[in-house]
Amino acid sequence: MGARAGLLAVAVLLAGCGAAEDETEAALSSPPVTASPSASPSPSPAPTPSPTPAVVVPEELDFTAATVGGGTFDGASLAGRPAVLWFWAPWCPVCRREAPLIAELAARYEGEVAFVGVAGLSGDLAAMEAFIADGGVDAIAHIDDRDGDVYSRFGVTQQYDLGLVSADGEIEVIRGPLDEDEIVAAVESLAAS
Repeated sequence: MGARAGLLAVAVLLAGCGAAEDETEAALSSPPVTASPSASPSPSPAPTPSPTPAVVVPEELDFTAATVGGGTFDGASLAGRPAVLWFWAPWCPVCRREAPLIAELAARYEGEVAFVGVAGLSGDLAAMEAFIADGGVDAIAHIDDRDGDVYSRFGVTQQYDLGLVSADGEIEVIRGPLDEDEIVAAVESLAAS
């Protein structure tokens, strides 16, 4: 029985080896198994954008005012970029002389420096509108400051002053009247900073 049991054991082993070879051969000749269409990999999370630094609004620019044209002007819209506030009055001969230069500088620095007229020291809206049309400064916004609020915010007590706002929020008021070269130099310096 010993020889017979040994032969049986060899036969079982050979049969098992053959089965393993057949399974290996079948696996090699079959196409690879792929995931079903319903199973999709989970998407990776989108990168979180880094926060943009908040623009600090200087106290002087924290206002909303009516415009001469009947709209609304938000002073905070000037924060974070260079801006010139041109203080004028419709009856002022110096302001009339400055108007063409302000219009020219606003056009030259469009997209670089914002220009805003601040019409005050007069209760006459029609005179303000006429000044804007006659002076050729209708391409820039003009605040209707008949109540003097914006003049006061900047410490301006007379027309023909310039308020300069740097991109980093520094405020400087240059007292006028200014000659043409002084106005040009102030705007060039502001644009370069």
